[in-house]
Amino acid sequence: MFETVRHNLQHYVLNVQEHMDSAQRCGLANDMAHIFDHNGLNERERYLAEEIIANLIDDEVESVRLSIAVAVGTSPHLPVELAHKLARDISAISLPVLKLSPVLEDRFLEDVLKTGVVDKMLAIAERHNVSAQVCRRIVSMGRKEPVLRLLENKGAKINDHTMITIIRVYGDDETVEQAIFDRGELSDDVLATLQNLSEAHVSNFIQKYFKIPGHVMDVERGRDLLEGVNRKPSWWNSKQGPI
Repeated sequence: MFETVRHNLQHYVLNVQEHMDSAQRCGLANDMAHIFDHNGLNERERYLAEEIIANLIDDEVESVRLSIAVAVGTSPHLPVELAHKLARDISAISLPVLKLSPVLEDRFLEDVLKTGVVDKMLAIAERHNVSAQVCRRIVSMGRKEPVLRLLENKGAKINDHTMITIIRVYGDDETVEQAIFDRGELSDDVLATLQNLSEAHVSNFIQKYFKIPGHVMDVERGRDLLEGVNRKPSWWNSKQGPI
């Protein structure tokens, strides 16, 4: 397969648009998956392969663009400008690229998030690594589904400031609360900040985080408990809970 496609690269460049139907172009896209990341390509052959891929990415037929997105959209060798084109396409084509392409930069991802397309936001939130800046941007968009996906992603670098924002905005949402709890222990800085944010919309979160029965929970006790994370307050028994 590799040698056959490699040998015919020049032929494909000349014929991809004028002499191939859409089914043949889809087949050519699949062939690119077998050779594009191969170390055996020399500089000219890689240039020809990139030219073929660029033509397929610009194809007017959606199935052809989808085929090339699946074939090379996650390649570390894909030129960034071609990855950008795929990521700006309709959702069916762009989502695998947004989720898995290693060449997309944070600035570009933030621009995609600004479009407000929820499917694309979800894909970005699922990336293997999501920087703190991109996490902040996702949360700032105010859509619960991407925030949940972000909380479920262990590769998302959610810093303390962003976590506090999530708690303040979604502190009374049970699904978000559970995702925060499942993610692990909150940092001391987050807990310390929550001490100063113990208004009504945060006290419910504190109650659930420390498993405090509702009838004994109030804002002042919440502040007391947060202040005493490393030293249980006087009204707390480590075995029995609230006294």
